[in-house]
Amino acid sequence: MKAFAGLFNKWVINPFNRFLKTGLSPEKLAQSFSFGVILGLMPLPGSSLTCTIASFLFRLNFGAIQLINYMVAPLQLVLLIPFYKAGAAITGSEVMKGTLNDITERFKSDLWGMLYELGSTAVAAVALWVVISVPLGIVLYRITLPVFRKIALRQNGDNPAKYAD
Repeated sequence: MKAFAGLFNKWVINPFNRFLKTGLSPEKLAQSFSFGVILGLMPLPGSSLTCTIASFLFRLNFGAIQLINYMVAPLQLVLLIPFYKAGAAITGSEVMKGTLNDITERFKSDLWGMLYELGSTAVAAVALWVVISVPLGIVLYRITLPVFRKIALRQNGDNPAKYAD
C-alpha cells in the first residue's frame, strides 16, 4: 500500500503541485482537469487534438489538460465498447452484435453498409458522451476546485479568503 501511495504522489499529486507552483490558479487547474477528463473519455480517436484546441479556446493550461488526457486514456479504452454498444442500441444497428468473425464477414460482404452503420453508431456514441460529459465536467470542476484551492493554500500560506467562493 505504501508503494502505491508513493507512485500516486509521484505521478498524480506532484505534477499538480508543480502546476500550482508555476502560478496557475486553482480555478484554471480545476477547469483543465475537468476538460482533460471529459475530452479524454471521448469515444473517438483524437482526444489529444481536442484537448489542444480546448486549451487554446478556453485559455487552459496545455500541460495539465494533456496530462489528465493521458491519465484517463486506459479508461477511454475500457469505455469504448459500452459507448458503442449504447450507440448501436440507440440507432438500432447490428454493427456491435456477433463475434469478431461475424463482424469481419459483414465488412467483407457489405463494406459500405457496415461503414454507414459504424458511422451512425459512432455519432450516437458521441451524442451519448456529450450528454454525460456536460454534467460530469461540472461535477469534476466542483469537486476538484476546493482540493486545488487547499493545495494552493498549503503551498503559499496565502490568505484563505483569496481562494474562497
